[in-house]
Amino acid sequence: MENNLFVQKRVPINGIEMNYYEQGKGEPILYLHGIPVNSFLWRNIVPATSTTGRSVAVDLAGYGLSDVPPGGDYSIQKQYDYLKGFIDHLGLKNITLVVNDLGSLLGLKFAVENRDRIKRIVFIEAVFMPTQQWYRQLSFQQKMMFLLFRNKKIAYHWIVKKNKIPEMMIGQMVVRKLSDEEKDYYLNPYKTDMEKRKVILEGPGPATFPPGGKKRSKGDFADEVDKVAKGLIELNRKVPFLILYARPGIITRRKALKYARKNFEKLTMINLGHGKHFLQEDHPGAIARHIKNWIEEN
Repeated sequence: MENNLFVQKRVPINGIEMNYYEQGKGEPILYLHGIPVNSFLWRNIVPATSTTGRSVAVDLAGYGLSDVPPGGDYSIQKQYDYLKGFIDHLGLKNITLVVNDLGSLLGLKFAVENRDRIKRIVFIEAVFMPTQQWYRQLSFQQKMMFLLFRNKKIAYHWIVKKNKIPEMMIGQMVVRKLSDEEKDYYLNPYKTDMEKRKVILEGPGPATFPPGGKKRSKGDFADEVDKVAKGLIELNRKVPFLILYARPGIITRRKALKYARKNFEKLTMINLGHGKHFLQEDHPGAIARHIKNWIEEN
């Protein structure tokens, strides 16, 4: 499949090169993907919103065509530093942030710490409430996956050695059946670079999620999510939020929606219909349309 819509660009950020594509002009709309996918996730949305603003989709460090961070440091802080470096390099301000999965943790950390640069936030299967509350509302299957991946030998075997997890995760998190060409865009980076598999194993994600969502140390997954959740409540007093969700969902389930209604003042919530986690693959047209309309109204 030739992706003729986009010219892939690379920029040097803190010693690595990060890959991205963009379309349009005006105030930026920044799209951040999750695990184990990459900026290809937004391919059907970026063109539609390019008439509304400068639509930018980036491969997070170690994902897609972006380089793997050297030295084996794939921590949240390191990932965040690369993302902030990228945003600074492009000089983005008055940002409409569109976040999913891992991209939500990193992007929302940026939003909370750089409030003057954020104009709006769109959440799509994103983390926005305290870790323990978020963990408790996950399905039994999700909790079992976290439990399984905490066994380092099992996690290494299936993620790094056998390279089975990316395909399994994508298959379980999309309703429709992806074509082989579509899957290749997501999976090829892992086939050719074992270090990219280690980013999933050792970086923020299922294999490093703390038991029960309980904080163990400063700066760990739970600590960062909790700080973001607290900061979002204050940020929302000035910055409007849009939550696009589906049923049954994986991260944004009923209790998460209830939490959002209770804690966020400037909030719009839209049900896209049936969906799991990567709603961009099942509802790209609706997502683009709702983002465009909401930006015009806010």
